[in-house]
Amino acid sequence: MSDTPSQKSGQISTEITRPPVDAETFDGLRQRIRDRFSTLSPHLQRIARSSLEEPNSFALNTTAKIAADLDIQPSTLIRFAKEFGYSGFSDLQRVFRQRLIEGEPTVRERVYSEETARPEPPNVRELLQTCVAAHVAALNDLVKTCDTDSLARAVEMLRGARHVYIAGLRRSRPIAAYLAYALTRSERASSLLDFAGGMAGPQIATIGPDDVLVAIAFPPYSRPVVDIVLDAYVSGRKVLAITDGPGSPLASNSQLQLYVDAGAASAFQPISGAIGLVQTVITALNWSKAG
Repeated sequence: MSDTPSQKSGQISTEITRPPVDAETFDGLRQRIRDRFSTLSPHLQRIARSSLEEPNSFALNTTAKIAADLDIQPSTLIRFAKEFGYSGFSDLQRVFRQRLIEGEPTVRERVYSEETARPEPPNVRELLQTCVAAHVAALNDLVKTCDTDSLARAVEMLRGARHVYIAGLRRSRPIAAYLAYALTRSERASSLLDFAGGMAGPQIATIGPDDVLVAIAFPPYSRPVVDIVLDAYVSGRKVLAITDGPGSPLASNSQLQLYVDAGAASAFQPISGAIGLVQTVITALNWSKAG
């Protein structure tokens, strides 16, 4: 058996790397980064957060450019790659580049890819059962994983708010709209930020120290929502984030976070978990108001 380079030099390497991952997809890597985010060092967390928020930058830019943008040494990017089982950063970068080549699947493509293996197209009843099962699974996951201490703190934060501002786009928009509707029905002052009309910036400028911004976003995180959250947070305003995990850009720019599964594993990407979370908050608010 031949000696390794470290054995030839009489030194034993103390660098620890994770087992390599063969032909990993971007979704698989993204999930591993989220799962291990809290265990990473601050510098590696910075890289992890950027990789989740700006995957195109990781695919297209050089190691030197990415390192400069993150204000870290290029060697830190290599350390990040090895932390997840890759031989170097260029090896990890291939996963991000492959995502651009293939493109992230749309909902229609995800459903189609799951159903093409079937001998015949599903009927409407089967689709209903599959869709409902995904929603039930999302709600069950919410019950198992929700941090009820954070949930109670969120209720208290909103209870003490003079005015609640709500931000959400893409598939988070109906969640944000429902929260605004429910707060209005509960006779609590609230505003759904108007991104389409270009008024979100002026609206956020009116947030006072007794107000709360509730921001909702899941991968791929909407840049306008991420920017609004950052502006509010650096201005010292209260921000409650409803998002998928500690690796979310919303998590690092908010005083309180409520995590809910984003449904990435399901072709339907159900929002029922987030809706259930919002309904729980509203019910708790109304219960305390009635008491």
